[in-house]
Amino acid sequence: MLASKGRFEMNIGFAEWLLMASDPEVVQILPIDPSVIIALNELPERFHGDPADRMIVATAKANRLPLMTMDASIRRSRIIEVV
Repeated sequence: MLASKGRFEMNIGFAEWLLMASDPEVVQILPIDPSVIIALNELPERFHGDPADRMIVATAKANRLPLMTMDASIRRSRIIEVV
């Protein structure tokens, strides 16, 4: 969606990019397990209207990991450590 809106430029196809971006030597994929769902449920209702951003924050919180983001709502919330 970001690429189609011109907010993210991709020089390769999406499928190729996704395979490269999710390579285990590049990132560790974290599961959506019960601890993430609990953290998601504990987020304040007023926090962020974007369900994907809520899931990202809950995943970081459940795994006790800092989050790297430029999202102003997440940064202001102080719900999670942002680097």
